[in-house]
Amino acid sequence: MSVERARADARSDRARARPRATADALEDLRVRCAHCDAVFAPRALEYGADARRFASETLRDAFDALERDEETNGFLLRGRERGDAAHRGLARACDELRKTMSLTEANATLGRGAMHVFSTKQARALLTSAGAVGEGEGRLRWFLDVGAGCGEVTETLAKNFEKTCATESSRGMAKRLRERGFDVVLESDTIEDVVGDVRRLGEDLDEDGFDVVAALNLCDRIDAPVTLMSQLKRALKPGTGVLILAIVVPFRPFVEGADGTRTKPSETVDAPSSGSWEAGVEALWENLIAPAGFELIRLARVPYISEGDHLFDAYVLDDAVFVLRAPAR
Repeated sequence: MSVERARADARSDRARARPRATADALEDLRVRCAHCDAVFAPRALEYGADARRFASETLRDAFDALERDEETNGFLLRGRERGDAAHRGLARACDELRKTMSLTEANATLGRGAMHVFSTKQARALLTSAGAVGEGEGRLRWFLDVGAGCGEVTETLAKNFEKTCATESSRGMAKRLRERGFDVVLESDTIEDVVGDVRRLGEDLDEDGFDVVAALNLCDRIDAPVTLMSQLKRALKPGTGVLILAIVVPFRPFVEGADGTRTKPSETVDAPSSGSWEAGVEALWENLIAPAGFELIRLARVPYISEGDHLFDAYVLDDAVFVLRAPAR
């Protein structure tokens, strides 16, 4: 099946798909863990943790649980809007594309694989906890999303800002970001001089950096996560800038090549590839985040959800979200 045929069939099938599932059907959904292959209902999605298991007082004090809300439920139900025939066609087309490209590029080409990290309400709560925004509707100036993917999560956060810059190493995903109309889209695999790059485009970004930066589920998919942390710090306004960092736990890093091959990153982080969420979080804090000099404002746990297909209604990984403040220079 050709890519264009698969996309056309998906559009046609969506038009005649089952009516949107209601909240009453939510707990009938089949969610699959992409790490352990367990299958469960949405009620089992984890937002809580046992903060007493943290040896670090900093982590114990910072943990504050979020709750699943209607926007998250809506994302979980989205897979049922697209009929099984369309899902199967897209899956076959993706398999064919992956013979010559990465999964990321294949999903970008087909317009599938949307992700959900947190809802608009949850994002606002995280920003408010760091003092980045108040309880009202005021917006900050500049937001940077690093490795923004298709931009769905970027849009959720961008509502709180006047201007948004999104970066992405995937050409296909960068195209999708441009289609969403963000102020600046940089197709790049580095943010070494992202502030300068944006300013050279004539944008009115302050030379001392962004108000808020997000790096969501990136540290386990890049070659140099330790270097990234220092680059994120330089991209933020010193003393006031806020970093929202999401990392999949347990930590199982690899780097996906343009041809779909997977290799080990050159920079390693001492974090367990199995075990409890709390143990994984503690290792990431001690061995990756704290050494970079960030102040921890809030810690949360959220499911990292991928839209479903003809096999399962959604796929999920377990995320730790660190809300961090940049140190003064």
